[in-house]
Amino acid sequence: MDRIWNGLASFAMRHEKALAIAGAAWLALSSAVYARFVALPEIPFLTDEWAIWTSAGWNAAWWGFIHPQIDARRKRLAAEADGEKRR
Repeated sequence: MDRIWNGLASFAMRHEKALAIAGAAWLALSSAVYARFVALPEIPFLTDEWAIWTSAGWNAAWWGFIHPQIDARRKRLAAEADGEKRR
């Protein structure tokens, strides 16, 4: 199981900025569609209420759990690399 989490963490670390931008854009677009500021054709799960809830859930997971874990992992890896340099 650790191998899977390490792979996902590595992916998230490499694409951190893209994931954050995509999540913010998804939330903004789904909010605009939900508030009827933007008119899109009716596409199930893309233009209904589920879109705003899933985008809000993704952003909550990203900023509340995943991103802090990435920062902690980055700091741990930097500390380990610094410890190896000192030896």
